Amino acid sequence: MAKSRIGPFALESPLSPPTKAGQMFRGVHVEQRKLAAIRVFPIPLGMTPESRQAFAEQLEQLKALRHVGIVRCYGGGFDTRNAFLAYELVDGESLNQTLQRRGRLTWETTLEYGKQLCEALHHAQQFAWAHGRLQPSKILVTPEGQIKIADWRREEISAMLNSPMTVEQMQMTAPELLEGQMPSEKSDLYSVGALMFTMLTSTPPFSASDPATLTYQIRQTPAPNVASFAMDCPVWLSAIVEQLLSKDPMRRPFSVAACLLALREAERRQSEGVGVLQHATAGFSPLQMNVDRREAEKVLGIKQKKEKAPREGSFLESTWLLVAGLVLAIIGIGWFMLPPSEAKLYSRAESYLASENWIDWNQARDVYLKQMLERFPEGKYAEWAQDKSLWVDAREAERRMDRDEKRGRKEGWSPAQTQFSEARGFERFGDLSSALDKYRAIQTLFADQEESKPIIYLAGEAIARIRESGETSTLQTLLTKKMEQADEAYGRAQISTAKLIWESIVELYAADPQVAPIVEQAKQRLEELSAKKK
Repeated sequence: MAKSRIGPFALESPLSPPTKAGQMFRGVHVEQRKLAAIRVFPIPLGMTPESRQAFAEQLEQLKALRHVGIVRCYGGGFDTRNAFLAYELVDGESLNQTLQRRGRLTWETTLEYGKQLCEALHHAQQFAWAHGRLQPSKILVTPEGQIKIADWRREEISAMLNSPMTVEQMQMTAPELLEGQMPSEKSDLYSVGALMFTMLTSTPPFSASDPATLTYQIRQTPAPNVASFAMDCPVWLSAIVEQLLSKDPMRRPFSVAACLLALREAERRQSEGVGVLQHATAGFSPLQMNVDRREAEKVLGIKQKKEKAPREGSFLESTWLLVAGLVLAIIGIGWFMLPPSEAKLYSRAESYLASENWIDWNQARDVYLKQMLERFPEGKYAEWAQDKSLWVDAREAERRMDRDEKRGRKEGWSPAQTQFSEARGFERFGDLSSALDKYRAIQTLFADQEESKPIIYLAGEAIARIRESGETSTLQTLLTKKMEQADEAYGRAQISTAKLIWESIVELYAADPQVAPIVEQAKQRLEELSAKKK
């Protein structure tokens, strides 16, 4: 689809290949200069004014759906042949890409992502929204590890997209939807279970190349047990996923809020070092959370009953209770898990840090390094964990600055970031002496600012890099060589290269009186070049 503009948006580059349901583009609002992801799709033949009005009404509802875990929709509209939807442009990758790259996720990450999915779905449910098409490709993961659900729509928008159900979507779809029922909170809960199963095992709960066979499996075959695929998955998490994948909607958690309550309770117990055996003997229940019991019962859909006076049990009943507890203990011993040791956390963090992907680095910091510093502040690897955590912060700060520079957005930068950008400009130009002075100034000026630690870390790396190179020269000599390089490039008709050198000299050294004559020469070259173009 060869388009350069639709509505108020200029289309810059495709974000997805074209399909019958349209294509995603990276776009920018012409007036507001705001980046967005634009979905362009053909208008169905015979679309009536009434259906256009219904589409517009659905858009207003979609724009009102705002939550940190939901990809925001800015709006949409029509031109002569196409309709479009404008979405928030999310910096990150899809869950599908994450799984393809990593194989499977740790149970800690799966638990965190499951909570975020439930939080977003619970918010949407308050406005009578059910997604109905949850799948890994529609779940986006930001560099900070924030989950965002994409592609929310109702019947009017779905009819216009007219996209058939893919095998990937079927694998995440609740049995009742395959039977023709409408999406609901219960069907979304099934999809959450299928997603968590896939994250934990790297494979969906049901898989078949034939859609008919796959449909039969989803509707009739019991879901496999997570723990049989992922031995490190706690039994309580496996039990939650198993309940979410129930064929009967009534056997799933009462609501998304109830599921979220259970996941939070599981996380709380894990953080307190409660093992699986203790989960079993203590009676794992969301009602044991530090919340009002009546409120919890309401969330779980439990009818409140009048409390009955306790009666004394017989000796026989007490004996059977002890026997039952002993049996539970024997069963639970096989699943007994202790919180990972410092050495185990170190090993896991090191494996993620060895990756070349920033998402893995963030994972190492947020899941393992943070836990090491909290649980073992005086441990063997405490200093290492502190340094590596700061290293990840520095990489993230550097990546964000690179992105902002490409987009021309520096208005929200801190003084440390601005200073670092200037220093990096000198270094890239080849003026290592000026760059070294700038980097050293960062370490001195912002040493007491906690929020500037990642930038100070980057400056330290740059100083070491420049010292290692050992290549420094006087400013006069450097700029004279640069002017000669520009003149040579211009003589070989490499206009853009010459122009870039002259512009860099003017931008970096306009305020330096020591090299004013050279700066003036660069200005003259630029003026001559501009005059020739006219």
